[in-house]
Amino acid sequence: MKGKNVFTKQEEMALRQLIRRLENSVNQDEKKRIRSKMRKIGFYGGDDWNVRGMTEAIFDDLIRIGKIRIV
Repeated sequence: MKGKNVFTKQEEMALRQLIRRLENSVNQDEKKRIRSKMRKIGFYGGDDWNVRGMTEAIFDDLIRIGKIRIV
């Protein structure tokens, strides 16, 4: 695992905000900046869970099935 799979509530809220921005962005440079911010929190969707095109629904599924824990 390149990142981490346990996040605080505060980190979860920050990730959700970034994921929403990512979903609504069409600019590739902006998407790169958003993914960089997500990695600074420790979230590596592609490397850790093989997720391309992260959405809030996918994020919720990762939490629901226990791949990500919120503490």
